[in-house]
Amino acid sequence: GGHFRRCGDTHKLSVSTFFFQGGDEGLTFYQEAKSWIDALEYCQDERENSSLVHITNQTVQNAVKSLLAHKNDSMKNGAWIGLERSIFGKAPPWMWTSGPQVQESCKQWSSNFPVDCLNNHCGKIIWVTINGSEELKWQDACCHEQLPFICQGKLLFNLRPNLP
Repeated sequence: GGHFRRCGDTHKLSVSTFFFQGGDEGLTFYQEAKSWIDALEYCQDERENSSLVHITNQTVQNAVKSLLAHKNDSMKNGAWIGLERSIFGKAPPWMWTSGPQVQESCKQWSSNFPVDCLNNHCGKIIWVTINGSEELKWQDACCHEQLPFICQGKLLFNLRPNLP
């Protein structure tokens, strides 16, 4: 559950927001294309304790799916999420930016993962067609790729719709 709010914003970014039920936490999709690190910094600058989204459970996965529904055109090449791995070491694990390693049970990699296991150190989410139906999957990507992105964190109350 949750609800949507679309709003313009002074940065001229096309923004969609999804609120988790019963709190001020939410997800925001920004259509402006940035590199992974610029997207992460943008999320962190926007509000405290905000980051690129960590898809660590089904609730967040469902929220991301709702947020990105009908966004195939604005994210043809995917959107950044908070997945990264070290450039050092042999086969370093994929981590969420807050530190936790990606749980085996939660992995949602696409069938053509990894695209480039040597050079791709950032993770994105992308719509793929599986047996005729559209599904969201994770994909490794070059961190310099310019993509839209999803921030997760506390949302400002003035964004909230006036609920009856």
